[in-house]
Amino acid sequence: MLPAQLNKVFSRHFGFQHLTPEEIEHRTLALTIIVLITLLDFTYNLAFYLFGGRFTWWTTVIYFLASTINLVIFKIKGNFRRFRNIQIVLTILLPLVAQITHGGFTGSSGVVLAAFLAPLGTLMFARVRTARLTFFAYLFALLVAGVWEYLARPDPNNLPPEVHLMFFEFNFAFTAAVAYFLMEGFLKNKAALLKLVREEHEIADRLLLNIFPEETARELMEKGSVKAKNYPAVTVMFTDFVGFSAFARTLSAEALVEQLDFYFNAFDDIICRHGLEKIKTIGDSYMCAGGIPTPRPDHAFAVLDAALEIRQFVVSQRQQKIEQYNYPFEIRIGIHTGPVVAGVVGSSKMAYDIWGETVNIAARMEQTCEPDKINISEAAYALVKDQFECIYRGRFPAKHVGEIEMYYVYERFYEI
Repeated sequence: MLPAQLNKVFSRHFGFQHLTPEEIEHRTLALTIIVLITLLDFTYNLAFYLFGGRFTWWTTVIYFLASTINLVIFKIKGNFRRFRNIQIVLTILLPLVAQITHGGFTGSSGVVLAAFLAPLGTLMFARVRTARLTFFAYLFALLVAGVWEYLARPDPNNLPPEVHLMFFEFNFAFTAAVAYFLMEGFLKNKAALLKLVREEHEIADRLLLNIFPEETARELMEKGSVKAKNYPAVTVMFTDFVGFSAFARTLSAEALVEQLDFYFNAFDDIICRHGLEKIKTIGDSYMCAGGIPTPRPDHAFAVLDAALEIRQFVVSQRQQKIEQYNYPFEIRIGIHTGPVVAGVVGSSKMAYDIWGETVNIAARMEQTCEPDKINISEAAYALVKDQFECIYRGRFPAKHVGEIEMYYVYERFYEI
């Protein structure tokens, strides 16, 4: 609303250049209004004098001196709140005194109307409570002006009616113009603030959607919490790099994070293409699932397709990694199908997670797998055996479940 150079000059001279651009503009506007009111009051008195009225120069001088002292104190102390409150009082008193010294409402052409700028400006510079108190102070000034005119019965001045009309128009036009530009500046700042709030809200929404499944994120935004849900059929996959803990000790922290980020970014892209849900990473272990949060009948096929792509990606990078780090990045993949419970845990740093025996068995499938193999349970095998080449590899004992048969998956069958 104000020229940038004016903001720069005032903020540097009075020492508030460290504040936000909005606050700098508000303070610069307050200082600019002081200068304008001083000049306008002098011009107003001079015009009255030129048309045969009294030249009440002392009102301008007192306002100028009081404002100057207030500005000096503000420059030294930096207390804008005290400076603002003093100027509010002066901005109400000056038009009131001008009206009284020029013969009341009619004689002064209603100059007290200019005092309305005090509560209006306070809406921009202070809290609503302060602005409301300033508005009541303005109403009190109007009451004082009316009571004084009723009791004093001032003599009308000798100004021509045309001059009175001109001053009435000027007072209304000046007050309306300042009021308009104050409101315009307020609305521009409000629009900018609303735009910033919308942008921050969109960032927060995108962040939530990146952390949680879309359905879960929407529920969290609307209700503030997420109710745990049971899923009767979900396929869970774990991946893990063979011997990674020993290899990690040979790397710097930056290189370690860089390599994990390289592989996990690729895994993220793969499971996203197949419509799977990433659950979490723990060290070099990557966990995802198919069939949550939106159930789908082909969850096992989607997970197996993603597993084959992940294995192929890791193998394709092997020679380069051996040359670079002398470590092959061999991967184990374990998959199991069964029921899970899914939901959000915690009240801070919340995380979407799944629980149940299915998760434990999928983890054991990965742990008992050989390098560069995809090890699936009999439950997953029963769903995919007609479309994937699977080789039986034996059993392993699982707590509370008994022995579970396992199969290695090699490739998908494609119709010719």
